[in-house]
Amino acid sequence: MEGAILIWFAIGAGIAAGAFLMARSAVEIAVVAYGVVEKRLDPKVATRQTIIMTLVIILAVIATAIIAGYAILSIFASLIQNGTFE
Repeated sequence: MEGAILIWFAIGAGIAAGAFLMARSAVEIAVVAYGVVEKRLDPKVATRQTIIMTLVIILAVIATAIIAGYAILSIFASLIQNGTFE
């Protein structure tokens, strides 16, 4: 039972980490845009940083979707094993 709790804790932590990465990357994109508007950042550097942050967001979405998908499949599998859907 303790192992199952730890697994669910890890799944929750993974989903929270993915959400944090997405939010943090979005904030960084806004910081880069503000730097360009204020003429403190070269547009070429800003473009490269924006592309990197966008890729981070995409990878975070994919990783979070995989973790959440595993959690959903696990819940449905346990419901089917317990005969809840019969």
